[in-house]
Amino acid sequence: MDSALAALITSAAGTGAPTSPSSRYYGAPTQQLTLPDGRVVMYLARRIIPQAATYPATQSYVIVQGDRLDNLANRFLGDPQLYWMICDANSATDPDALTGQAGRTILIPVASGVSPGARNG
Repeated sequence: MDSALAALITSAAGTGAPTSPSSRYYGAPTQQLTLPDGRVVMYLARRIIPQAATYPATQSYVIVQGDRLDNLANRFLGDPQLYWMICDANSATDPDALTGQAGRTILIPVASGVSPGARNG
């Protein structure tokens, strides 16, 4: 495969993932698939969502109308791109559903307490 194409995929075409330490895909390996016609396709390895207990909770938070997970991640974790840690700590796969119901209590994890293997299952 062309090294320029591999570099583009690895850098996620300008999004910063998986090279940004804030990304849930940080450090995730890339894999290759050879199609029947011989073309090689690169992709990120599947990320297995870790058990919620992997994330030590620092506090609970009650959702209010208009909350967004990126804003909560910025407020509590110091980086809006760490919204995925809040999702993982609450066993949620949909950020909008996690904040969609006012009055719901969610756990806010300690970002620095995440074990190295948690990012990539």
